[in-house]
Amino acid sequence: MELFYTNNISDGIATLDPGESTHCVRVLRHREGDIINITDGVGFVYSARITEAKPAGVKAEVLTREAGHDNRGYTLHMAVALTKNFERFEWFLEKAVEIGVDRITPLVCDHSERRVFKYDRAHRIILSAAKQSLKSVLPVLDDVTKASDLLEMIADQGSTPRQERGLNIMGHCREGEKSSLPSILREFGPVQGGKAKILIMIGPEGDFSVEEIAKAKEAGFSIMHLGESRMRVETAAIASVGAVYLNCLESRDYLDKR
Repeated sequence: MELFYTNNISDGIATLDPGESTHCVRVLRHREGDIINITDGVGFVYSARITEAKPAGVKAEVLTREAGHDNRGYTLHMAVALTKNFERFEWFLEKAVEIGVDRITPLVCDHSERRVFKYDRAHRIILSAAKQSLKSVLPVLDDVTKASDLLEMIADQGSTPRQERGLNIMGHCREGEKSSLPSILREFGPVQGGKAKILIMIGPEGDFSVEEIAKAKEAGFSIMHLGESRMRVETAAIASVGAVYLNCLESRDYLDKR
């Protein structure tokens, strides 16, 4: 199944941007009259018949609209430090989208060596991965953010009941009391009448600083470990995405079949 993306759908006509149109017409060689599948990135998949097969802007008449099948019973926000080698961060983006993530925040931390973020390139990778894995919801990609700013924002939610503000988790390699990610998820438990909101923060090659860890604890973060293996930043991040997905798959309380 091929899946194209556009948020330009009006009066029963979907219009693809030049990049998607070129791929549709010149690479996949679709012509007028062909039926294609389109996602709007916010949860719906459309079947549409091409009425104009132009590389500058394919137009297609919408035939049907259905809810996508990638609706999970939780929302996952991954806040991950930029890696020294940006290709490793790009790998994380691709695989996280394939497994299932709702928001990604690239972090700059006290010990970060890389502070430059290629937003447009990263967004293209996310879009490509979403289409390849047949996702109907396009994950939100934030601009690069200071870890301290994100921690302060979470700390400001301190008076909000935990089930409403969600589950906030930090992983680091320093000494201290930690729990496994599955045990933290089980302790948090299901959310009645809604989705569990989960935020996981992964630090840079030099790890989170002592000050950042202290701020996380003050903000009520759970501190996790991922076992005995020493992992790269992107590996720890992907392991976390996969652990959440598989753990929540085990508990039908986390699955939202609406």
